Amino acid sequence: MDRKKAKRIIKAIAKREGKDENLVREEMKRAITSGYMNADKQKMWVELFGVGHIPDPEEFIMKISGRIGGSMI
Repeated sequence: MDRKKAKRIIKAIAKREGKDENLVREEMKRAITSGYMNADKQKMWVELFGVGHIPDPEEFIMKISGRIGGSMI
């Protein structure tokens, strides 16, 4: 998956939820940061994104979709 496709996914989520795209992106950033801060999940985060790196929503979608092996849109 590429960044352009990840952006389309965020746009589709915003439309489905009836929210502004920027609001969805901010909510995703908060959720990603929360996941990063979870001590029980640090090993997984490091494996996925590297030490000390918090991905942006598009990067998160690209990496996770690659791990599950499916196309979301």
